[in-house]
Amino acid sequence: MRVNLTDEELFICRTLGVMRRSVAMKNVKDQQVGRDCVWSIDIDGVVAEYCVAKMLNVCVDLSVSPRKGGHDLIAKGKTIDVKSTRHKNGRLLATLKKKDESCDVYVLAIVDDEGADIVGWEYGNVLFNDGNKIDLGHGIGYGIQQDKLRKFR
Repeated sequence: MRVNLTDEELFICRTLGVMRRSVAMKNVKDQQVGRDCVWSIDIDGVVAEYCVAKMLNVCVDLSVSPRKGGHDLIAKGKTIDVKSTRHKNGRLLATLKKKDESCDVYVLAIVDDEGADIVGWEYGNVLFNDGNKIDLGHGIGYGIQQDKLRKFR
């Protein structure tokens, strides 16, 4: 499902992403997966969260306080962790530590300069199955390919 953002929404996402990165630099150990610029990763993360929130018609979390684990959104009583990438064939990925603080649902969003394609989702207890452990060059984690994800209707 495609979600485009207005210029104003993109400005909010960029500003919030920079603010979150600035706060995180002082308070949280960096655990980003990938080699992309950490500033871009945080901005893309907010764009993805905003797009999923817009699609689900729920409020996006606009806080900038330090975050450790936890969820990005809540919809229909379920906690949601939104995962973002700019790689068109990207997978839904989570670190091993995420299993200890699992959310109910994990959503994959492929971000671009205008919004995101929300490609699918999976339950946390399915994502964190040992059969989903993979190593993509950054250590062992959990991952599911796009074609195996549940689709939004």
